[in-house]
Amino acid sequence: MFLLHESWFPREPGHPSIGRKVPMSAHRIPAARARTAALTATTALALAGASALVASPASAAPADSTLGVTGDAAMAHLSELAAISEAHADSGYRALGTPGYEAASTYVEDTLEATGAFDVTRQEFSVDTQEFGTLSLTVDGTAFTTLEGISNGEGTSEPLTGVPVTVPADEAYGDGAGPELGCTPEDFTAAQAGTIVLLERGVCAFGDKITNATAAGAAAVLIANNEEGPLNATAGDRIEGNAPSAGLQMAEGDALLEQILAAGDAGLTADLTVESTYRTVETWNVLAETKEGDPEDVQMLGAHLDGVPEGPGVNDNASGVAGLLAVAEGIAGAGEPVDNRVRLGFWGAEEVGLVGSTEYVAGLSEDELGRISAYLNFDMIGSENYVVGTLDSDGSDVPIPEGVNVPEGSAALEAVFTDYFDGIGQPHVGTEFSGRSDYQAFIDNGIPVSGLFSGADDIKTEEQVALFGGVAGVQQDRYYHTIDDTLAHVNEEAIDIFVPAMAHAASTLAFDPDPVLAVSSDRLSVAELKLSGIDATLTGAQPGSEVTWELIAAKTGEAAASGSGSVADDGAATIRVGSLDARAAKGLPGDYTLEVTVGHDVLTADVRISGSGK
Repeated sequence: MFLLHESWFPREPGHPSIGRKVPMSAHRIPAARARTAALTATTALALAGASALVASPASAAPADSTLGVTGDAAMAHLSELAAISEAHADSGYRALGTPGYEAASTYVEDTLEATGAFDVTRQEFSVDTQEFGTLSLTVDGTAFTTLEGISNGEGTSEPLTGVPVTVPADEAYGDGAGPELGCTPEDFTAAQAGTIVLLERGVCAFGDKITNATAAGAAAVLIANNEEGPLNATAGDRIEGNAPSAGLQMAEGDALLEQILAAGDAGLTADLTVESTYRTVETWNVLAETKEGDPEDVQMLGAHLDGVPEGPGVNDNASGVAGLLAVAEGIAGAGEPVDNRVRLGFWGAEEVGLVGSTEYVAGLSEDELGRISAYLNFDMIGSENYVVGTLDSDGSDVPIPEGVNVPEGSAALEAVFTDYFDGIGQPHVGTEFSGRSDYQAFIDNGIPVSGLFSGADDIKTEEQVALFGGVAGVQQDRYYHTIDDTLAHVNEEAIDIFVPAMAHAASTLAFDPDPVLAVSSDRLSVAELKLSGIDATLTGAQPGSEVTWELIAAKTGEAAASGSGSVADDGAATIRVGSLDARAAKGLPGDYTLEVTVGHDVLTADVRISGSGK
């Protein structure tokens, strides 16, 4: 799981950091968009003065919807991936550019190829990375211990020694409202030239603060946090020539500010070293696609394969990878070919900024993007103090963050998971639909998204303990991004819950569902049909009258199906909706209006088409 940095989403001083790539929850299945209509009617509305249409109850998921996939199957793969990571501990485990990432990729490829159901490829790309060496700050003989590098910031070409430390002038230091923030060039004076400038986090992006201080001639920039914990800052795009920069946690930032103020005109000096090295790394995504299924209707599932160099990354995110491998084996062993193409993405360079998935989506043509009906993301499914989380795309549990795009259809994708959990009596919660994982590039391009998440560094609440057990008041994964993210700290109970849910969602999207829509009114009814489509019956019309009809997709306003006929001698006419135009429908299910014209009458039935898989 990638740690997102604050300056991408500037906050007011005093607001908590939104600097972690958080999870997932959401409602709509865009499966089988070129397929026969209809799964479950959830709403219906009458036409021209007729009574309200009544939808049939939702059909239960088939008994084999999990494809026989179990948590044990995923644990077998997870054990192998954990062993690979531990075997490469001395070279950065499974992090970007390491032998461990190569070995894990080979294991994934071999596993998928052994199923015989998938074509497996690598997509190569390059990543510019930054590595920090020595980070040290000493002020008047006192060493500061919380100094941290700033992503995409510059380092010192050689240690700075005996350099004055200043703060921009303000009558009320630390109030979060004055020039100590460094958000405009006017916040600085000639007094900052040649000095190490102390600034406070807040209001504007970290990169703006650094650039403004550089323009004023600062020798270096220190940015202090305005809340507890690491700063986790990024300068945004790298600007070579900017002053060296580093972060301090709040307590040491406050202490340094007090030292500067106490020194007064006598001044204060410091020694500062920030070692930073940039290099280009060649890496790849592993992609797999079923050999069968409709290539115009691609259902994608993904998990990031890389980890952090600090630890073996077994939960983050070998767990999601292992779950996908078990699901792939379930699809291959289903005993029948998939109706819709299934594509799996095992993403590289996620931990350094969602690079692999972004590279993948950026390389797709508009036509290729249009063929992807859905994307499901699985990033951490075995957290030791877990929650059962679904990406909350409708904001019912967690408000959607400002500026985050939620493509239409994401809510029904969430319902695939929530309906499954409800059906087996498994509690679940929505988690923030933030884009802070590999689904970001997909939602940016309008592709419906959902996924599962078992928790990272959010604090577990008493309410969540009542639902899932565990310990309140501590992180949902206390070993997140540490050397202790090992197989021993994976919660197998969570794996047993999440992996069958993943398989259920995959089978729902991979196989065409049976239509079970039954909507009726006084004159227009849509009767149940198995596999072959939907029949709508018009009654009470003038025999011999011409009948025309369109099934209009709410997403596009276009006719996804149309036809014509005539009224029989008994005053009835049958409308057959056998298939949908893929481009007009933009994926099943969704909201549709069946509009039937007979003589001067126009009758409509508004229905929601969703579904369940085999």
